[in-house]
Amino acid sequence: MKGWSIFSHSVSMVLRNFQAAIQIFLVPTLLVFAVVFAVVYAVFQSGIIPVGQAVNMPLGSVSTGFLLQMAAVWVVVMLISIWGVVAWHRYVLLEEMPEGWIPRLHTSNILIYFLRAVQLAIVSVISLIAVAFIGSAFAEAAGYFGVAILIVLFIAVALFLSRLLVILPAAAVGRAISLSDALEATKGAIPALFLLGVCVFLAQLVVELALSAVAGIPVFSLVLQLGFAVILSLLNVSIMTTLYGHYVEGRPV
Repeated sequence: MKGWSIFSHSVSMVLRNFQAAIQIFLVPTLLVFAVVFAVVYAVFQSGIIPVGQAVNMPLGSVSTGFLLQMAAVWVVVMLISIWGVVAWHRYVLLEEMPEGWIPRLHTSNILIYFLRAVQLAIVSVISLIAVAFIGSAFAEAAGYFGVAILIVLFIAVALFLSRLLVILPAAAVGRAISLSDALEATKGAIPALFLLGVCVFLAQLVVELALSAVAGIPVFSLVLQLGFAVILSLLNVSIMTTLYGHYVEGRPV
């Protein structure tokens, strides 16, 4: 039941430190919203993407310069988001208390965290493409049995990638951990990670059911949706923190 222990510990972490979470994430979150709003407003004001045609606009009609600018904006948004995430990891793992409403800016840790996240994204894409090719061949050749194999392969890849997540909190606290180190630290963690994944899935399912129940009340539904999005995001970050603390540092859960 270690998977449940990790999940419940992460939930407790969020609930016990909710005030600190607000102090850490409020300013970065507001900055992200401000950047996104400013960029969207500027794009529509400039006429690059006419109002009402954004969805139907072919990619080939968008200039390379515009795409590069959007990529730069994405990097900025990611770095601002990681600023808060790094502060949260350090608050939990190093007891680095937030001072006021602006988290401490650990520039080197933020940049390393970003690069490690990109590294994980590349590994994820390569793994998923490989599974898609192999699994689709099985599915085409063996029908429903092949589809079952494809599902098992995707679950296996998800568990493999979950074992690598500990490199992110490590980057936040300034500890260098390679992918092989992460796999070594999480050896034997597959059953716990599988149960943890089931718990996260069920939590998201409960959220979806709650949102569907209030879908007829637009304003309340929007507020609830934003609230749940923030809580689930914080929960996911806390799960990564717990995984690192337990499997790398040997902390109990």
